[in-house]
Amino acid sequence: MTEKIRKFNGQYWLIALVVGVMIPWLLRFTSISRFHQIVWLLFVVDFVLAAVVGWWIRRTERTGWLVWLFPVGCFVGLYLFFPTYVYYLALVDLGISYLAYGG
Repeated sequence: MTEKIRKFNGQYWLIALVVGVMIPWLLRFTSISRFHQIVWLLFVVDFVLAAVVGWWIRRTERTGWLVWLFPVGCFVGLYLFFPTYVYYLALVDLGISYLAYGG
């Protein structure tokens, strides 16, 4: 099973799914204001994780298309659970991941 996860880059798919979709879905059930959700989840957690994932892809010498995976997962979560004005943050995630990957 571990071989298949490594072959299909399962750890990156899992990160994109958990951070991009599961965390925004779970935030719907908390009493945290929408403003704080956007600031802490999108600006702090997403941007830091975008940089870490981009660096991790470069460090493990994986293919560059994986840089798209995290921002696409985040866009899906933003589209499903947040207002329209935050969709553009997925592009910022892509830029940060790409810069951390090494362009």
